[in-house]
Amino acid sequence: MDNGSSDDSIPFMQSCFSEVQIIQLTDNQGFCRAVNIGIASARGKYIALLNNDTEIHPEWLARLVQALEENPEVGLCASKMLNYYERNKIDNAGDKLAFYGSMAGNGEIDCGQYDQPRFLFSACAGAAIYRRDMLEDIGLFDEDFFAYYEDIDLGMRAQLSGYKCLFVPTAVVYHIHQATSNRIPAQRFIFAQRNIIFVHLKNMPLMMLLKMLPAFLTMHILVSFGHCIKMRDIKTMGRIYWQVCKKIPSMLIKRRKIQKRVRVPVNYIKSITGPFPSLSSLIIQHFKKKPAGDRFN
Repeated sequence: MDNGSSDDSIPFMQSCFSEVQIIQLTDNQGFCRAVNIGIASARGKYIALLNNDTEIHPEWLARLVQALEENPEVGLCASKMLNYYERNKIDNAGDKLAFYGSMAGNGEIDCGQYDQPRFLFSACAGAAIYRRDMLEDIGLFDEDFFAYYEDIDLGMRAQLSGYKCLFVPTAVVYHIHQATSNRIPAQRFIFAQRNIIFVHLKNMPLMMLLKMLPAFLTMHILVSFGHCIKMRDIKTMGRIYWQVCKKIPSMLIKRRKIQKRVRVPVNYIKSITGPFPSLSSLIIQHFKKKPAGDRFN
């Protein structure tokens, strides 16, 4: 998938890898739509996604396919992503979800602490594999997200529908973290702050949502306000919540459809998400100048 590139990507691919089918979009239509078009065009029973800012170990794809073949209850698999420039440092060992999404192991020195397969919340879509049957069941990436947190959203829908996510430590990828998004920090922040609200609003079981909502909204507003003050751009805060308000009706429609087909108990969702600190705990942490929770980077 070429999502409106303006460099020599297409001529390079055509000259060096003529056997590769390229679908070229005339402009950047967002990660979600581009990937969805690619998935619709693919023919295999498994769908592997790989960002263009990566280098893979030669056995990366074989290890992911093997994991799906050996674990029929698994719907998606996460790779072990290492820093491209510092290859003894972990970039991502699977995704987690509390108030925000976060990356397991991010920034840690790789000492073998993530060398065992394990079930986890979700997979970074920059280097992951999915069963086609699962995607046909739960739906593709939500194009209203455009980019950021779309993989957390899909992972949550998968878990609600009874599909597990497996971390495959032998599926190694070297990742140039935020090679593209570092060029658009303001837009990235807006998408991230907007989309994490959509993740919870669409997917979180009602009692969990009501319980976490006061603390989540407090943290969200503080993070948004703090960023806008730091960047001296208070208008960004208005843009975030205006975009959220416009999308709430459509997100509630999606929520009804998702919640009607939940196949796992609430206690299971509690076991794979969180922890969700209380509002009082967040206030105490704030005054102690400790981070209130992981933020997706």
